[in-house]
Order: sequence, then C-alpha cells, then structure tokens
Amino acid sequence: MPNPQSDEAAEPVATGTPVAAMVWNVGSVAERLGISPSTLRTWERRYGVGPTHRTAGGHRRYTEDDIARVTLVQALINRGAPPMEAARVAQELPATGLAAALSDASDDDHGADLDHAQIVDGIIAAAEAYEPTGIASLVSGALRRDGVIGAWAGVIAPALIRIGQLWSEGRLGIETEHLTSEVVVSELRAHTRAIGRLDTSGPTIIVASAESDLHSMPLIALEAGLAEAGLACHVLGAQFPAKALASMTANLQPTIVFVWASLPRTEDDEMWQVVTGMAPPTTVILGGPGWPDNPHARGHATVSVNLESTVARIASLVG
Repeated sequence: MPNPQSDEAAEPVATGTPVAAMVWNVGSVAERLGISPSTLRTWERRYGVGPTHRTAGGHRRYTEDDIARVTLVQALINRGAPPMEAARVAQELPATGLAAALSDASDDDHGADLDHAQIVDGIIAAAEAYEPTGIASLVSGALRRDGVIGAWAGVIAPALIRIGQLWSEGRLGIETEHLTSEVVVSELRAHTRAIGRLDTSGPTIIVASAESDLHSMPLIALEAGLAEAGLACHVLGAQFPAKALASMTANLQPTIVFVWASLPRTEDDEMWQVVTGMAPPTTVILGGPGWPDNPHARGHATVSVNLESTVARIASLVG
C-alpha cells in the first residue's frame, strides 16, 4: 500500500488538522488509484480537481475527500463522460455526497449501459485529454461485454477512424492516434491472455503483416478473435519478410496463412508472389486494402472482408 509519508510528504501537517486526518502527495495518490502523476496534475491544472490541503511547509496535499473527488472523476470518465464534465460533477458535489456518487459510478461496468456511439465519444474525449486509463477502461469494458468482433466493429474501428479524421482536419495531434492505438493493442492482448492457455496441438495458423507494412493491430485483433473461438495462432507481427514466410510455411505446412497489407503492393511484389504461390493444404487469406485487385492472379488465396468473416472462415476451415 502506498505510504502517504514519503520523503516529499513527511512534513508536519498544518495546525488544527486532526492527527487521524492523513494527507497524501501526488505520487502516493497516483499509486493508490492506479493513475499516472501526470494525469493527476493535468486534472488539477485543467479542471481544478486536486489537493486542497497545505502542510506547515506550504506543500499541497490530497485529503481523503480530495481523493474521493479524483476517484469519482476517474469513474465517470470510465463510463464515457468527457473529463471536463466529470470534473464539474465531482467539484459540485458536497463532501457528504461523494460516497453515494462513487457507489453509483462504480456500479457501472465500464460503459455497460452505453451504446457504441457513446463509448466511441468517450474514447475520443479521453484521447483528447491524454487519458489512457479512460481509453483502456472503455475498450476493455466493450471487449468483455460485446466480445472481440462486436467491440472491434462497433467501438474500436469507429473510434480509430474518427481519430484519423480529426487528425487529418488538424483538430488532433498524431500523438493522440499513437496513444489510442497503443492502449487498444494493450487491451486486446490482455483480453487474449485472460482467455487462458489454448491448445496448440491443432491446425497451424500463421498471422503476419506484409514486408514493410508497419500495421500490427489487425493481427492482434485477429489473434483475440481466434482465441475467443478457442483457436491458437502464431502471430509473427508487422513487417514480416516474404522470404521468411516462404521458409516457415514450407517447413510447417500450416493450415491457414493470413497476411495483412495496408500499403499498396504490386503484382511483382515478393510477398504477393509468395502468398499467391501457396497451394493446398495451406489456405491463404489476404487482409487489408493493399493487395492488387486481380482475382485471376491470386491463385488459391482468398480475400478477407472483415474481422468477423475472417474468424468464421478460419474456424470453418479448421473444423
């Protein structure tokens, strides 16, 4: 448990403060609530939610009421409320009403009573405020409630598309997109881990992004979707070399090879030659907008339309 009497906090409290009234510095509060110190400082600077007590030495400290207000802000953001609105609600409540408000906010399972559009709005608001905990709570809640396929189609993809549009309009910085993407990847991986160990003795499934393609989130989403279907796969990540894929498939003879391409690729591309040259017993599934639009040149490869159809096709192919 964090100790309020750290080196920074270990000053005598101001005269008149009861001995039992502990006060906490920002680092201790951050550790106690699982919020970064920078987030706490941002909430104090932007919204006025922060420490109200001063020690005899003039240092500001959080009281238990201050911590309750911060906790309420965190809970309301997790439910999809914009940070400014969450802070307003927390600030206007009298101290006697904090416990009941926290109880009501905690009853909600990270946006369980919100529709997809509201959750997307909450993610955008948390991203704009650089609040990774808010993004994580909403994404993890959607994954638990709707499953990977429902959360991806209804929440994650629309939120990322919105953030991309706002960036192209100059209304958000690229750092917002990176922050959101990293949090989403982390939550998808956590969701996969929570499913538990899968049987790896069945058909071999390989998942990779084409050489020079930096996008790995579609692979991680597919891994999570397959895990929900009880299927394990080998995730080889972004920028996987064509020669390495050819060598691996020759050795393993996998049942499924899924390759994602975001960037445009031509028919003389080495990865295109590798994937279209594969034949049964291996089935190749191509994902992403980058592949050449030439059905006659695809050989045995098929095209993935979306996450749901990809998971369903793989599940049917492996029985």
